[in-house]
Amino acid sequence: MPSTATVRFGLDRATGNFWIDTGLVILAQGLEDGEHEADAVIEWLLARVTQKTGNTGLYYDPREGRLREYEKTNWAYPINLFIKVAGDAGKKVTIDGQTYPTRPPAFQLKLDLSKRPASCDICGEQGPVTDAKMWMFPFLVDPGKFGNFYPGLRRGAKMCARCALAGLAAYLGWLWKAQGQDALHFFIFHSELDEMERLHRQVLGPLRSQGGKGGNAPVAFSGPYIHETVLGLLLQLFSHARSSDVLDEEGRAALARLLGATAAAPPPVTLYAVSGRPGQAFSMTALREFSRLQDLFRLYERWLGVISERGIDKDAHARVVRVFAQFQAPQGKSWESLWRDRIAWAVLSFDDPFPFIEQFLYEVRAREESPRPLARGTLEVFEQYAQEVMGMDEQFQRTLAGFGHSLGIAAQEHNEMGLLYELRNAKNPEAFYRVLNDAQFRLEATVPEALLRIERGERIAGVPWVRVKTILAIYAMNAFLRKGGYQSGQSQAREED
Repeated sequence: MPSTATVRFGLDRATGNFWIDTGLVILAQGLEDGEHEADAVIEWLLARVTQKTGNTGLYYDPREGRLREYEKTNWAYPINLFIKVAGDAGKKVTIDGQTYPTRPPAFQLKLDLSKRPASCDICGEQGPVTDAKMWMFPFLVDPGKFGNFYPGLRRGAKMCARCALAGLAAYLGWLWKAQGQDALHFFIFHSELDEMERLHRQVLGPLRSQGGKGGNAPVAFSGPYIHETVLGLLLQLFSHARSSDVLDEEGRAALARLLGATAAAPPPVTLYAVSGRPGQAFSMTALREFSRLQDLFRLYERWLGVISERGIDKDAHARVVRVFAQFQAPQGKSWESLWRDRIAWAVLSFDDPFPFIEQFLYEVRAREESPRPLARGTLEVFEQYAQEVMGMDEQFQRTLAGFGHSLGIAAQEHNEMGLLYELRNAKNPEAFYRVLNDAQFRLEATVPEALLRIERGERIAGVPWVRVKTILAIYAMNAFLRKGGYQSGQSQAREED
């Protein structure tokens, strides 16, 4: 069947596939209501997924019998990492030993539909289908089996015209961020079709222009790893929910409702993030699904409240961004941000970030040529996290903070940094208590009674002993580094970095 078939696009029938549904939203936004010829839709899409390169080439014009110049066109970046179909340049001729096309290369895609009806592998509709191997869809996942990921549909699939065209249109709906030649990240939000349409039209459309160099994803920070870049994207998105100088009031309200910031029941929303390495083609290394965006937003708002209430920074959002952005270190001519990615993974998963904070503090900050404590607000942000997510008792947390602060100051005064590393390296409760005992004699420290009671399951005050040890080690080393001469204006400014 030729591709002159007619197709109708609307928001009344979702497929459940985040990639195809994104394309349906793009087509519903860009095309008028009613049926459309598939060929016309392809031409509409080709005009948007290809672009002029700025370079020129020569072709031989047989009618005029001479060489003519044309402006080269290619698939837009990063689409060109996935679609490798070359432009049709017609017959070739050789002139003076050089081969030339006989027309400027024209990019074409054909929708060859079967004469016999079959079931579409994506939406399940019966009708003419096309072999999806003829189409280049990078992130196509069986809606019922998220684990069954097959980039490029290497196993093959049969798709109806509606789904096939939507698969091409989805390239216009993703957010992406490139990290040089090291990594390339893609982000696709998925919800009910009408919610997706509002999100793309009122929120993502305006914010794409804020993406800056290296992509159209607006991020507070980014790096070569997927979780740190997802957190950077979400923090930037969250900042527009209450007030925005980019979104109009309608867009801000739509975002707020989607994130659960209004009295209305929020619709379900999921963020799919894909990471890989660019090159001649895209080599995928990770695909992640984040479905607790509303819980994350509530946590973010708690952080803003803590920063504001304690007078840590007038710009609470910028302070929260700085807290997370700091977990990186120079490495050669670039930066290593593995610690930030691990902490972001923990936060996005509602898991324990403290081992990674401890690792960064002891292995990076304490070993710098001019050691620095953590940025202001870091401890407060993660104290709130420990209470909200990990259920830590606030009073016990204060006890840990107070003792850790005293321990760090005493270690600095007695030049006993090694004792803090002994604390950090304790492998069992016995080793932990030996360090505390040493602290009493070497630093004349008084250990709080709450820390001396070990409970069933090797818990202290209901908290696993190793978590108590880790958090105490963080408080102590941070106080040690702050006590070590960070009182001058210059040092305070460095702490803010």
